[in-house]
Amino acid sequence: MKNNFENLDGVIKDDRHLYRLRVFYEDTDAGQIVYHTNYLKYFERARSSLLNLLEIDQLKLKKEDDIILVVKKVDVNWYKSAKLNDKLLIETCLKYAKNSSITLNQDAYKYVSNNQNELLVSGIIQIVAINSLHKVKKMNSILNHKFFQNKS
Repeated sequence: MKNNFENLDGVIKDDRHLYRLRVFYEDTDAGQIVYHTNYLKYFERARSSLLNLLEIDQLKLKKEDDIILVVKKVDVNWYKSAKLNDKLLIETCLKYAKNSSITLNQDAYKYVSNNQNELLVSGIIQIVAINSLHKVKKMNSILNHKFFQNKS
């Protein structure tokens, strides 16, 4: 059997990163409903997968450029809950970028059927670049990528 990891990090379509996952037992509470903080984990996985897809290596950034990406601010709205075995789609798109920060819109949808998804959670996440001394740092190497360029 051939190992195929092509879509492990999702896909980029129309300036949006799409990342799929399934809700496992470990993600849920006693009622088999996704525990609210797990959506932050799903958003983090999607952001890391986006960077991997763009071939932006966070370990290399730290080692070579002394850039560490950290979450500075999160604003999340929960609308509905996902349940055990639900198929989720995490959609990430750029809200805006500055010299040392990126603000992203991230939404978690429950897959219902082809071309139909139900919005469960919506978030705005600000990521800031710092160095190993915890000082804010410019992240030109990231902002040069098309995905992170502000649209006019």
